Amino acid sequence: MLALIDRLEAGVVAFNRAVAFFLEWLSIGLLAVLTVIVVASVFWRYVLNDAISWSEEVSKFLMVWMTFAAAPIGLKKGAHVAVEMGINLTKGRLHQFLLLLISLAIIALMYVFMAEGWFLTQNARIQRAFTVDVSIFWVYVSMPVGSFFVATVALEFLLDAVRGLIDPALARRQPSGQILSTQ
Repeated sequence: MLALIDRLEAGVVAFNRAVAFFLEWLSIGLLAVLTVIVVASVFWRYVLNDAISWSEEVSKFLMVWMTFAAAPIGLKKGAHVAVEMGINLTKGRLHQFLLLLISLAIIALMYVFMAEGWFLTQNARIQRAFTVDVSIFWVYVSMPVGSFFVATVALEFLLDAVRGLIDPALARRQPSGQILSTQ
């Protein structure tokens, strides 16, 4: 059983590592472009006294994409807001069981986000942005895409929790919140 979990987790970890590398650079690129647009917009508005008509709308679109691109990275690194007081008081199998429940809840929520996000995306494909000729589909698709990648990170955590239920000493995520090793 542990061998199967190890193989599954190794595949998910490898996938998540590749995706995280891509999403980190995508987030950096989006932030850089967003910064240039906002600085240019402020310069044009207050120095040249002439606003860039599309800057606010494009900035919002970039912010949406940046949010969903960075969410899986934040989950993997433990950077999201969490109430950990209760779970950090537990140890052993109880701790791993709670981590398993949390992972299942995240996966279930991301499934809802993917399904509803895809529904919204399909409905938005005929809508066009007001100041730039882009389908709103390309903005909305960030939600199901980002949610899928968050779910894969939660799947990695779930597999580790299953391993911890079998033998708590083998779990990579311990009550301290630290990850002992990553494959």
